[in-house]
Amino acid sequence: MAQPNDREAAAGDLANGSAQRPTVRVGVATVAAMGGSLVIALARFAYAPLEPALVTAGWFSGSQAALLAAANLGGYLIGALLAARLSRRFGAAKLLRITMLIVSISFLACAVRWFPFAWFLLWRVASGVGGGLIMALAGPAVLSFVAVSRRAFVSQMVLFGLAIGIVIAGSLMPLLISGGIVLAWIVLGIMSLLITAVTWRMWPPSEPVEAPAAKADPERAGRFCVQYALAAFGVVPQMVFLVDFVARDLDRGVNVGSHFYLVYGVGAVIGPFAYAALAKRVGTRAWLRCALVVQFVAITMLSLWTSTGMLIVSSFLAGLGMPALIALFLVRSQQITDGDPMRHRVLWGKATAAFAAAQASAAFGTSALLGAYGENGIGYPILFAVGSVAMALAFALDFFIRK
Repeated sequence: MAQPNDREAAAGDLANGSAQRPTVRVGVATVAAMGGSLVIALARFAYAPLEPALVTAGWFSGSQAALLAAANLGGYLIGALLAARLSRRFGAAKLLRITMLIVSISFLACAVRWFPFAWFLLWRVASGVGGGLIMALAGPAVLSFVAVSRRAFVSQMVLFGLAIGIVIAGSLMPLLISGGIVLAWIVLGIMSLLITAVTWRMWPPSEPVEAPAAKADPERAGRFCVQYALAAFGVVPQMVFLVDFVARDLDRGVNVGSHFYLVYGVGAVIGPFAYAALAKRVGTRAWLRCALVVQFVAITMLSLWTSTGMLIVSSFLAGLGMPALIALFLVRSQQITDGDPMRHRVLWGKATAAFAAAQASAAFGTSALLGAYGENGIGYPILFAVGSVAMALAFALDFFIRK
């Protein structure tokens, strides 16, 4: 992977109008942020194959397992809302290190089966809070040091850890689950602890900020957050519930569901490179619209056809646009704030909160749908249809956000 050097960091500082900022090895900082997004992915995506396994192994009921997935997304919202305030007080680097450690511990805590359901709910919320903090802070912490010409590529690399996590969820998790759910939780915890240790000193330096940053154009920022929230709602079905849908709703088993998630992961690995290259040619905004269309097609296919071939195509397309879609939104948020690092941190924190709120709503809604209509098999089709509408609205709204 090509890595930006120190001179590029200086160029990024000049582009942001902050020549006094410290010199940072952007390549090293990018690896740290990639590690942070990988920890998020393990907390979020590795649970997808675990969810039906927890039900079949008798740990939880179907609605309880779905509630744990929703709890993680609810915690994500809390973390996103607290990110700006906590980073001003403690500094982003210190907060990111502590957060990754807490997420790692949450996996090990969930390996203890004899605790009540509230114990697992608490730790899934904690891991979600950590995920929200990491997502809100890691990207801006690195991009503020990156030259304008390299931001599209670096943003994709920052979020490439999500793609790696999806591949792990689709390939490694079925093997771990076959050895027992306790083993799966423990291995996830050890992996996260190792990532935390390796990246501990890689984060770029940051100091607590005493005063809040100036606000971006409120009209553009507001529409951007709404658009990001709509896109977030649209990606939830395949990002969170694909394995459970195939395993239990279509009655094909956890292993088959995990195979489709692996296809999703292959798309997620290819997507960042493809979108970064194309964004450089035609512009971030054009490829953001393209990514939204790809996600719309993927979720619509899932709601209309459930044959093996269609599920493969739908899973691949959904993975292709995620996490590339998030990275494109990350770059767009920096464009909207004219590259100012403080305004960008504030806007991206708000956008992450909007993203988390939409995903939590979708996840809790899915939990309620499964509880009410799970026996009839219509809970997921309703969610897929709503997801298609949300993605179409996100695409339409982009034409109302000024350049």
